[in-house]
Amino acid sequence: MNQTRYSDQQIMSKLAELMVDMYGLDDDEAPDPVRDLDLRVDLYLKKHKVWDMVDLLDFMFRFERAFQIRCSAEEWKKLFGRDRGRTEEEWVEQVGQHLTFKKLVDFIAEHTTYISFQPVTVIDRECGPAGAFYGITELSEQLVPPACQITPATRIIDAFRGDALDQFWSELCWRSTQKLPDISRKWDVLFFSGCLLSVLGLLFGIPLSIVTTNYLYALVPCVYLLANWKVYTLYNHYSDPLPTDLQTFRDLAILIAGQNHEAERGINVNTHRAAEGLS
Repeated sequence: MNQTRYSDQQIMSKLAELMVDMYGLDDDEAPDPVRDLDLRVDLYLKKHKVWDMVDLLDFMFRFERAFQIRCSAEEWKKLFGRDRGRTEEEWVEQVGQHLTFKKLVDFIAEHTTYISFQPVTVIDRECGPAGAFYGITELSEQLVPPACQITPATRIIDAFRGDALDQFWSELCWRSTQKLPDISRKWDVLFFSGCLLSVLGLLFGIPLSIVTTNYLYALVPCVYLLANWKVYTLYNHYSDPLPTDLQTFRDLAILIAGQNHEAERGINVNTHRAAEGLS
């Protein structure tokens, strides 16, 4: 049977990362993609003392951006039961006790565009890389527009650069369920350190400029911060953080197809072993 929606575990894994980022939780405090599906959302947030921080508008914005979905405010309000006149006890009784992570996952699945990376039939033969490439092109057409037309021989960096590459890679990782290599730029830490020094310079420079009436104390950190940001922007756009053996979309499709094959083989082996155990 062909899959027509993302699995609960796929969405829950992405959702767990989002919750950690939204509320500043530790990684070990993230909801478990398997065990916590039936856990109530409000109880989880109350347990980690962030329930009072929940803002529905911010929640809507972050989830829609993370999962590339578009929902009306009424749909979100219906999901969370945010009707006027309800007390906290009434909300828990009528809505909260039914609002589990599973219900949130189903809501996201219904509104998320499903993209398949599974093998397709080409000239009467099943082809994994072709299916992965079709998924990549569909992802780029629907969610992250490329800078040029994508072909198997196209270099990834020619189609996506800077923030667009980061977004494309993030979408690809959770939608394909594959463990793709992390992409990181070598000098990121250096630039972030430069920004931190600029902020510290401003903290000291502004009071000094007021006391001494010499505005250079405040001006120099500002100029340094702007220059650092400009250099980082150019570096982020023109640098190539991809591994040397993963440069074209053909390389990427073969990698995804190979991992899909390994995952399928692992499932078949486990199923075979289970069958042997039952026989």
